[in-house]
Amino acid sequence: MARPTRDIDELILQALEEGEKEAMEGLGGQSMAELLTETFRGRHRRLAAAGVVANLVLFVLGVSAAVLFAQAEEVRVMLRWGGTAALCFGFVLAIKIWYWLEMTRLAVTRDVKRLELQVVQLARRMDEK
Repeated sequence: MARPTRDIDELILQALEEGEKEAMEGLGGQSMAELLTETFRGRHRRLAAAGVVANLVLFVLGVSAAVLFAQAEEVRVMLRWGGTAALCFGFVLAIKIWYWLEMTRLAVTRDVKRLELQVVQLARRMDEK
């Protein structure tokens, strides 16, 4: 039977020396708000800001198109407004997926940097011995 991830993390922390334990505890997980704001600090911050603006504009257009769809009386007009609403909401979804992928990329990069730090520390210890 596999151990939960929490137990593995505890075993790793027990294996680390005291100085390393404090450093690892300081690098704990981030909240969703912190992950989201991290996307605005990187080199793609302008793209992230443009994504927020585009997301808001497309959402408003999608809602207004959906309202006009509900008020339309002709089938041809209903198809136009319904298609516009579906397209706008599809773009909103695509932007949200991009943000999710960006947050995942940043989290993976952060974990790789932690791993690099551990490898450097291990190499220094091996050189000392």
